[in-house]
Amino acid sequence: MPHDISRRTFLKLLGGGLAGAAAGGALVKREDILAFLDADKAAGAAGTDLGKVTTRYYKPLGKDLSLLGFGCMRLPTTFTASGREIDKELGEKMVDFAYRHGINYFDTAWFYHDGKSEAFIGQALQKYPRDTVYLADKMPTPILTGLDQAKDIFQTQLDRCQVAYFDNYMLHSLTSQDQFDELYIQDGILDYLRQEKARGRIRCLGFSFHGDVPFFHYLLDQYDWDFCMIQLNYADWNEPGEAPSGSRQAGDLYRKCREKDVPIFVMEPVKGGNLANLSSSAEAILKQQRPEASMASWALRWVGSKEGVITMNSGMSNLEQVLDNIRTLSNFQPLSAAEERAIQRSLGKEAGSGAIPCTYCRYCEPCPYGVDIAGVFHIYNRYGEPAGIDMDHPQGASAAQEKAFLAHYQNNLERPQRASHCTACGRCLPKCPQHIDIPKHVRAIDDVVQYFGRDTGKGVV
Repeated sequence: MPHDISRRTFLKLLGGGLAGAAAGGALVKREDILAFLDADKAAGAAGTDLGKVTTRYYKPLGKDLSLLGFGCMRLPTTFTASGREIDKELGEKMVDFAYRHGINYFDTAWFYHDGKSEAFIGQALQKYPRDTVYLADKMPTPILTGLDQAKDIFQTQLDRCQVAYFDNYMLHSLTSQDQFDELYIQDGILDYLRQEKARGRIRCLGFSFHGDVPFFHYLLDQYDWDFCMIQLNYADWNEPGEAPSGSRQAGDLYRKCREKDVPIFVMEPVKGGNLANLSSSAEAILKQQRPEASMASWALRWVGSKEGVITMNSGMSNLEQVLDNIRTLSNFQPLSAAEERAIQRSLGKEAGSGAIPCTYCRYCEPCPYGVDIAGVFHIYNRYGEPAGIDMDHPQGASAAQEKAFLAHYQNNLERPQRASHCTACGRCLPKCPQHIDIPKHVRAIDDVVQYFGRDTGKGVV
C-alpha cells in the first residue's frame, strides 16, 4: 500500500467513514484523494468489504448492467490557463475505482463538459475489455439541422469514444413532438439510426426525455424503443390522478414505461444534488428512521426500489459521492414500508420549499454575458434556502445569515460570473429541461445579494 495515506485512514474510509474523515481533513487535498484511490487499487480483491454494485438483467442487450451508472456530466474539474477543464488524472482514477467496485455502465453526451466528456471516458475505458463495459451516448437534438450533420456527429462520437459501437444510444433531450417529427421523422434521422443499429454500431436505441406527458405517450404508443431514460426521483413523482406540474410528472412517465414494458434508465435520481441537501426538518425525519444514512442514499434507494429500473445514472463529481453511492447500491436493499412513509412525511415538510428546481445540467449555458447560471442557483439552493433565506423577502434574514451567504457567494463565484451581469435576454429559457424562469430567479438572487451587501457602501457586484 502506498505510504502517502495510512492504512488506518484507508480502512476507515472504505468502511464507511469517508464523510467524517473528509471533514477532518483526510480527503480535503487532491493528493490525499489520489493516494486513497491508489491504495484501493493496491488492495485489490483482498481489500475491503465495500462490495460491488448490484446488477440487473437488461433484456435488449442480454447483459447484467450495474444498478448505478457513472454519469459523465459532472466530472471533477480543475482550472487551467484556458479555463475549467476535466481533471483527467483524478477523473480516470475515479472511473477505475467505480469499475473495480462493480460499475459497468457509463453515460456520456455531445454536450457534456463542452464536448470533452466523450473523449475522456473513451480513453479512460480503453484499459478494460470492451465486453465488460457498457457505454451510452446521445444524438444532440438541440443543435441538429439535418441528416448529413447527424451522420457526421455519430461518426465523430464513435471516434471520440474510440469504440466500434455504442451499447445504448439515445435521441437526446426530446422536448416537443413538432421538433421530433421534423428532425427524426421527416429528415430521416430516426431511420438512419435504425440503420446503424442494423449495422451493429448501435446495440440498443432509445431516447432521453424532457417533454410533457402527452408527448411521452405519443413516443411510446407510436414507436418501438429498446429503452428510454427519464427523470425519476421522489420529489418529481406524481400519483395516479395527480395532474403533472412542471417537472413533477415522473409517476406518469414511469407508469407508461411499465405499461409498454420498456426498460427504464434514470437520470437525476438525486435531482441534481438537491435531494442530498434537504431542509433541516426534512432531514430530521429521515435521520430518525435511519441515522447513519446520507440523504442521497435515500433518493437512490427510492429509485432502485421501482420495478423496471435497470440503471440510474449519477453525475458523480467527487470521491465522497462515488463511495456513498456504491455503498448504497451494493447488496441493494429496497425501501421498507416504514422508510417509504418517512420519505412521504419528509415531503410534507418540504412542501412550499423555495428551492429552485435546477439540476445543474448546464444546458442553459454559455450565458452570452458570462453568468454562471448553475453556479448562482447552486449557491442559493445549498446555502440560502436551507438556511431559511427567502429570495422574495431577504429582509427576514439575520445578520449572521447575511454574512454567511455573502461569503459563500463571493468565494464560489468570480465577479464576471455573478448574477448582477444578467440582462434578462432570455436566451437561456428554451434550453432549460426543467422549464425554469431563469432570468427571474437570477435577478431575484442578485436582489438578495445586493441587499445583503448594502452596508458595504457599494453592494456586491
